[in-house]
Amino acid sequence: MALSNTDWEAFGEHVYRFEAPDIVHIRNVGDVAVEDMRRMFELIQTGVAHVGGPVFWLAGIARMGHVHAEARKLAIESDTARNLQGTAIYGGNFQQRAISNLAIKAARLLRPARASTPFKFIATESEARAYIEAIRRGAQGVMSRGSRPPPLN
Repeated sequence: MALSNTDWEAFGEHVYRFEAPDIVHIRNVGDVAVEDMRRMFELIQTGVAHVGGPVFWLAGIARMGHVHAEARKLAIESDTARNLQGTAIYGGNFQQRAISNLAIKAARLLRPARASTPFKFIATESEARAYIEAIRRGAQGVMSRGSRPPPLN
């Protein structure tokens, strides 16, 4: 599977593209089944192979529907720590963010190495991109990869 650096490609109703130098951008549209979650992790692995190291995951969830239990389980059990420099999720309503946040916290408890990867929910795509740039710069107040994370609440 090749990653396009310009065009949006589809898998199911979801779309993705690679943005040089190291961003895998996925916009979820509709429900997320286990096959969709598996495909997202495959896209990230393809990005890692493409750049020769960890990538950023930029995810738009404003149009995302229900995340099926099997998909949440796969997300929690997957080992993404070595593949990601950071994750920025933008858009979405309170319920979408709450469900995603619970899955992230569970994954970090089950796989402590994940806690060293910066992660944040952000209102807009432009703010998400600014967060990724802040990680790249090692900006004050932004956890860089490998730094000690704040405790989970």
